[in-house]
Amino acid sequence: MKKRICKLVSLLLCAVMLAIPAAAVATEETQIAPLGPVLLTGTLSQGEKGSLLLSNQERGDTILHISDETRILNAVSGEPVALDKIRDGETAYVYAGPAMTLSLPPQTTAVLILTKIPADFAVPSYQWVAAVNVVNDDGITVTTQEGKQMTIPASAKVTPYLTKNIVTFRDLIPGTWFLAWNSSNGAVEKAMLFAYDGLPFTDVTADHWAYDDILSASSKGLLSCDKMLAFRPSEALTRAEMVKALYQMAGSPVVIQSMPKFTDVQNGGDYINALTWAVGNKLVGGYSDNTFRPDAPVTRQQLAVFLYRWEQHRGGGFQGAWMFQLDYPDRESISEYAYESVAWCSVNGVLTGRSDGTLAPNATVTRAAAAAMFQRYLATQTAKGAN
Repeated sequence: MKKRICKLVSLLLCAVMLAIPAAAVATEETQIAPLGPVLLTGTLSQGEKGSLLLSNQERGDTILHISDETRILNAVSGEPVALDKIRDGETAYVYAGPAMTLSLPPQTTAVLILTKIPADFAVPSYQWVAAVNVVNDDGITVTTQEGKQMTIPASAKVTPYLTKNIVTFRDLIPGTWFLAWNSSNGAVEKAMLFAYDGLPFTDVTADHWAYDDILSASSKGLLSCDKMLAFRPSEALTRAEMVKALYQMAGSPVVIQSMPKFTDVQNGGDYINALTWAVGNKLVGGYSDNTFRPDAPVTRQQLAVFLYRWEQHRGGGFQGAWMFQLDYPDRESISEYAYESVAWCSVNGVLTGRSDGTLAPNATVTRAAAAAMFQRYLATQTAKGAN
């Protein structure tokens, strides 16, 4: 009895200690990433009223409540297992909701239960796609809910859960939960995708005007959220983000060029490979003071220039002599160097006018607007491919 009281007091003290820092920062305007399920391990036994009891020598017992959303799966095949087919003493990996009662034993709701585990079997991990980093013909690299990167190669077997839909690694879009089985060398050899339940971003809702574009752009790895799962749709697109998007559109090719000697990029960054590739292919350049200014915002005409240079690099763009008079009241504000790019993007519907009828070429491009322009540009490539 004394041990049970001590355990309860310890749990209460932990709860109090956790509440102190939470209260201390309650006034700060910070975004907190959604809490994912917690991994628990142990042996199962049937409990009362359709529950299960998970026993662990170090942690003790935990009561697992089973809801309509709880999935109980065979750890080897990924197929469903009926609750009444679980034998007492079976080893299980349980992904449980982060909320747990302070009762003894503590109680929580099971999200996913992996059972029927053979000895020395590498149990699959339950993952969530927070962002797509790279996707090309070789496979996809995603950032998981834990902030770690995971690569699913094109050779991996990818299947859906309980449907006959055809899915591939390209369907691992942000917000997707999946199981990943690793081979003996640690590489993912199989993945099972669960039904997609919406964008993971904390600041983009389904009624956002660019929701579909943001979904598609983030699924292709063109733009991603930050560590707090915020997409920041109203913030300006930066030059670093622009070169990363171009590099991803190109399929993230192997970089063979030497790193550019801009004075403000020598400390590295996740855009260095993309910048090296883009400079080497004359898609972007620096400023007269030998800087690249990776954090500088991109304007609407600058984005048109970047996209048009990539289009020309692919062999597209205006061919031969051309003339096109843009019908915008502020067309005189388009820089001379950008006119051809803006004209091509306008003709092809990549760059459109604003609600007041202006083009606003020098206005900053938001990340939401950039996602829309990327999608319109890619749509032109799809249309050309169809023709």
